[in-house]
Parts: sequence; structure tokens; C-alpha cells
Amino acid sequence: MNRLMTVFILCLTAMHVSAQWTDAMYNRYTWRNYTDYAPFNQSVQDSDIDADLLEAAIFYETNRQRVSHGLTELAFDHALNVCAHNHSADMVKHRFFSHTGPVPGKKTPADRLTQVGYTNCYSAENIAYAAANATYAAVARYVVEDLWMNSAGHRKNILSSRYTHLGCGVAFYYDNGVLMYKATQNFLLKDVN
Repeated sequence: MNRLMTVFILCLTAMHVSAQWTDAMYNRYTWRNYTDYAPFNQSVQDSDIDADLLEAAIFYETNRQRVSHGLTELAFDHALNVCAHNHSADMVKHRFFSHTGPVPGKKTPADRLTQVGYTNCYSAENIAYAAANATYAAVARYVVEDLWMNSAGHRKNILSSRYTHLGCGVAFYYDNGVLMYKATQNFLLKDVN
């Protein structure tokens, strides 16, 4: 009886564990089919936020834009993802919104890239903030299509044929009771030879 009860409790616990996006999953999906992974179609809930999931959705929506404009897809890069995520987290923690920040050693995009091992490289950074009031996929489409693609500088970064790799990072926060997020993209030309 105790063994049966333990199995029952483990099954209940497993049912309530949210899906966790991992770096290995980037190889399983593309911009064409990423929404086949059901959690992308769930609303962003403040009780169960998955920043990694939104970061992946932004990555895929960026590649959707590139392919629709005749460009190759960017490859996922873990170090760029860490760089982007950390900048978004710093913008939330230190309450600023800029490519330059107050955090020692991380004031500029070049400083932040150096921290993850990239120096003297061709790179760019996009930032944005918005409400997280829809599904993960819809929130990602909004930031990429409506914010970045409608801004000349951000659009230029997304559609540059020079970049090969991309990392996306988000951090959530509340503004007057509304769940918001700050997003960062780091683009990089990486020698792939």
C-alpha cells in the first residue's frame, strides 16, 4: 500500500511540473515547427514563468523573419544566450533600458560579450520591453514583428547577412501589476570554418 501511495504521489508531482526548455531542444525544432511543442502555445502565467521558453520563441521568430526575407537561419549559441539573458536581467534588476548600463564590467555590449568569451568580433544587440500578456509564441511574434522589425536599426540587425549566430535573453518583472519582460538579442559573426 505504501509503495502504491508513493507511486501515486510521484505521478501527481510529475503532472504539475512545468515543461523545461533546454539548449538541446534547439536542434529538435525550427521556426517552421517550434509551436508543435505545446508549451509555446500556453499563456505566459506569472505563477509559472519559463524565461527559457520565451527566449527560444524569440529565436525562432527571428529566424522566421530572416527566411521570409531570403536569408539563412542563424544558429543558436549558448554563450550569446547567456550574454543576452544576463543583460535583460541587469536591466530589470537595476531599472534601466539601454545598450549601456551601470553594472561594472558589463557597461557595453562589447564588455558583456567579452564575459562570455567573445572579443574583437562583429556583433550587434537588440533590446525591447513589452507586456507578457499572451502565449509564448504570440509574445515572441510581437516583439520580433511589431517592435524590432518596425524599427530601422533593429530590423537591420535581424536582416543582416553578416551574422551567423544568435542568442536571446529575457527577464520578467511587474510594472503597476502588469507582467512585463525586457528582451535582448545578441548577434555575432562567428568563423564557422
